[in-house]
Amino acid sequence: KNQKMDDPLGVHVGMGGGGGGGEDPELAAIRAKRMAQLRGSAPGGAGGVPPGMAGMPPGMMGGGMGGAANAKEQQEKQKAADEQRAQILKAVLTPGARERLANIAMVKADKARRIEDMIITQAGRGAIDGILEEDQLIQMLESISEAESKGRGTGKITIQRKRMDDDDDW
Repeated sequence: KNQKMDDPLGVHVGMGGGGGGGEDPELAAIRAKRMAQLRGSAPGGAGGVPPGMAGMPPGMMGGGMGGAANAKEQQEKQKAADEQRAQILKAVLTPGARERLANIAMVKADKARRIEDMIITQAGRGAIDGILEEDQLIQMLESISEAESKGRGTGKITIQRKRMDDDDDW
């Protein structure tokens, strides 16, 4: 019960009965500040907590060193996801198809990303048998281009001009 009182959110592990012997002083100061905010909060709001962040856990509040660590963690996750993506594409595409996709990415990165997503999805479902050749990639590109052009319309431009009122009744 003492730990519940010291840590109402239950987020601190291994505090051992109420307190932090040998604890980092900066961490202790942050924890004390947060506890003061929690104790000082009114029943309907959060004292000292920015608006919109009242219900957020302490780790999600941002600010301080936690924001930099979180950004670094996000970058590492993104890097790992990109590496996994590259490995899947390398396993599924022939060198010629990879080269063509790289050329497309130089010109239209968003289109290349959509194609990569489609290839990875199909590979995950098992819809791609073996390795995707360059001509199969070209067929996929053509089908995507056709779908995009149908979505935009026919591309026909119509100009409507105002007609002058000719009342020459002679």
